[in-house]
Amino acid sequence: MDLVRLQPNTFSSRTTAAPIDAIWSVASNPLLLPLFSTELQEVRMVSDEPVALGAQFEGDQLRGDRRWTTTSTVTGFERLRYFEWTVGSLSAPVSRWSFLLDSHAGVTTLTHRVVLCGGPSPLSEFVAEHPDEAEDVVQERLITLRERMSVTVAGLIELVRQ
Repeated sequence: MDLVRLQPNTFSSRTTAAPIDAIWSVASNPLLLPLFSTELQEVRMVSDEPVALGAQFEGDQLRGDRRWTTTSTVTGFERLRYFEWTVGSLSAPVSRWSFLLDSHAGVTTLTHRVVLCGGPSPLSEFVAEHPDEAEDVVQERLITLRERMSVTVAGLIELVRQ
């Protein structure tokens, strides 16, 4: 399985009556993401600059006994519409995450998406070393990510409602 070529991905969406500017205020704040994740434990901005295109943040991750820190770069930023960050090197990313916002007829839809890009990671190493098991492992990872992304989308919308 060639992760770089296939770019496996998944998403989760939810529609709410909350105004798009309120949803944007939480969806474009990476510091909130650990509130809804079992894997992402903490996020720190690399600089004191506001979140914008090119800004970087670090994320402390935990899965089982394994701990690691990732560096992400904001690679898409269109106010009230689109927020994207790329994990790892921009030339060989591990993954690309995004929030897409859409508003019409008085409701806002928030979509959270991830693309597995195949950059250096335990998943890409496993896929290279175990090609016969790769498809099942990648599908399991996508299912887990989609479940967690659904929790994140619901949690961000709930923050706005509070």
